[in-house]
Amino acid sequence: MTKYIKRHDFWARLVHWVYAVCGLLLLFTGLFLFFPGLGKLVGAGFLVGTTSAHKVLGIIFVVVPILGYLIKPSNLTHAFKNLFARWDKDDVDFMKFFPLYLFNPKKYHMPKQHYIKSGQRASDIVMYLLIFAFMMTGVLMLLGTTIIPTWLFAAAKFIHQIATAVFMILIVVHIFLGAGIFQPYRRLPRVMFGDGYVSESDALYHWGHWAEKELASGENVVEK
Repeated sequence: MTKYIKRHDFWARLVHWVYAVCGLLLLFTGLFLFFPGLGKLVGAGFLVGTTSAHKVLGIIFVVVPILGYLIKPSNLTHAFKNLFARWDKDDVDFMKFFPLYLFNPKKYHMPKQHYIKSGQRASDIVMYLLIFAFMMTGVLMLLGTTIIPTWLFAAAKFIHQIATAVFMILIVVHIFLGAGIFQPYRRLPRVMFGDGYVSESDALYHWGHWAEKELASGENVVEK
């Protein structure tokens, strides 16, 4: 029998699924809207459909996570509590060695981490800011130049594009790690895309401080 620790509940996984699916589709449809050359290649009919899909996906991207957090507000509280937790020496050392660890994971033994790794905390804060920028600029662009000034529409579009570029870089890194492409993270996709449980060994390897507390309490620990 192997011990497993419950890391994410149904609502947390659902919100992540929405972000993952809608986020990738928004990036895809957005390419045709912000690069005129691509829009011309696919034709006017396809471009109209893409524009409508981008708007609908944008609304889903914003509304579903909000509903998820309203249904389970403790998830939001838990996320922000860990996101802005005070950094300790292990957090600083993790950030210091992480670039080297990416290129040679067998050589570098990373320090223990809390519920959210320090690197992910930094990335998530930027992502939350980018999502807020998407929301604000998206609403302004939906209103259009018949309601808002032309300069404001242009500014919103520019900020939306810059936010998208930064978001794409973070998403590539996130997929590389979260999807298990990076060998030490190979068994982690099931944590968010599966049943929400992580094995004892993987928990101790990736989130040592958090895993030790969970194993000591036994509250979220099961054996399979």
